Amino acid sequence: MLWVPFMLGRPFGVPNDAAFQTRVLLAALDLLAARSGPVLVDYPEDASDSSGDHAEGVACPVSFAKAADDDLGSAFVHEVEELQPWHDRARARRGRSMVGLSKLSSVDAAKVIVRLLRDNAVDSIDGLSAGETIKLVCEDLRTYYYEAAAARPGTPNADAVQHWFWHDTAGGRAFLALHKQCLASADASLKRLCNFSLVPRAVLAETA
Repeated sequence: MLWVPFMLGRPFGVPNDAAFQTRVLLAALDLLAARSGPVLVDYPEDASDSSGDHAEGVACPVSFAKAADDDLGSAFVHEVEELQPWHDRARARRGRSMVGLSKLSSVDAAKVIVRLLRDNAVDSIDGLSAGETIKLVCEDLRTYYYEAAAARPGTPNADAVQHWFWHDTAGGRAFLALHKQCLASADASLKRLCNFSLVPRAVLAETA
């Protein structure tokens, strides 16, 4: 795989620069000569300035439809799976990850949330209460999303990452749905979780 630092929708750089695009293509083809794999190489050049091309070709040709509420669980798990390469890259860059409190894979952690949303049931981790278990799972998942976002092109700042998570992802919608469900729960530990640490108050105000 050749990782290129260009904006989304422009895997070969800016339009109408045939020489640059040819270099990118040849660099990708050169990877086929590797003696073993998998291979992940960073492309060493940045694309030329695109400010004068009136954003021609900037749109990504793929449109991801927002999942219906009744399919939120499936969309959430699928999104976590799709973020894995970005999280792997972030962990490789930093040499560490803060994910791991729950001792579950990120996909399995997402499935814990989905089970609570669908079946109102929680499988305890190490004998912890439902609220304590969900807190660990949510901390892992939120960290997973934030770390993955940091590896995406453009290096967004913390505010942009937080806005992306809570407003543009299935993960954010799942957390908001979980907040509502925990508020109505008869389990005191789940109520305590949503009252103090599940969703930031500023986000609740924005999404009310």
